[in-house]
Amino acid sequence: MRARGKFLKTIFGLALSLPLLAPAQSPLAWDAMSKERTAVVGDEKIPFTFSVTNVSTQEITINRVSTSCGCTFARPPSQPWKLAPGATGEIAVDMDIRGKSGVLIKSVNFDATAPAPPLIVKVTIPPEVFEALNGRMRNQQLAMNDRQAVFKGDCASCHATPTVGKLGQELFAAACGICHDTAHRASMVPDLRAPKVPTNKDYWRMWTTKGKPGSLMPAFAKADGGPLTDQQVESLVDYLDKTIPSPAQPSGAPAVNKQP
Repeated sequence: MRARGKFLKTIFGLALSLPLLAPAQSPLAWDAMSKERTAVVGDEKIPFTFSVTNVSTQEITINRVSTSCGCTFARPPSQPWKLAPGATGEIAVDMDIRGKSGVLIKSVNFDATAPAPPLIVKVTIPPEVFEALNGRMRNQQLAMNDRQAVFKGDCASCHATPTVGKLGQELFAAACGICHDTAHRASMVPDLRAPKVPTNKDYWRMWTTKGKPGSLMPAFAKADGGPLTDQQVESLVDYLDKTIPSPAQPSGAPAVNKQP
């Protein structure tokens, strides 16, 4: 026992006499190693942007970027991502908070040709944001099962009742803008003011009256279970056709009737 104790004492003494090895310093200088945000009602994805500069005299290659969780997505400018000496760049990071609550902390990890510590993103989800977000998810699921559900029950007070007696621009705000013009619209809801295909009155009439089966887009015409009269539909078609410019159609291309 005495010999064993003497041996351990010797080893301990040697350990104390060895110089401490400092962690390798990264030549990648980030604007911050961690960032945080508090979600607000309407958020579904929380975006972050990190800026980096290669402060070394050698080119650095970031071969691969990964995250600690599938809810978090990192988008480097390229992969592999090469940074020359003195070069700067940015990486975008999005955290999907749907179905999440509380405080979320995720990391962005790098496989690089130089030491590259992970970046940290932190999101706090207040209770009111969680309730609003999950309420939206329930409504979206309900709409996927029955796209006309937005005109029934409690949903009717937002999507059907406000359209009564309105025409043109007022009707657009009440019937279309409530989903398509909101700053926090769901990712699958297109921006009507920036159509991706050529448009005309027939185009707008088809989507207003019939919607799109199998999607969240309901049919607005009364004949198809919606709240709008024929007069309202035509006033909406006129407003859309006059207000939203149609993208140029390639010469000789056939008429297109695709979703906005």
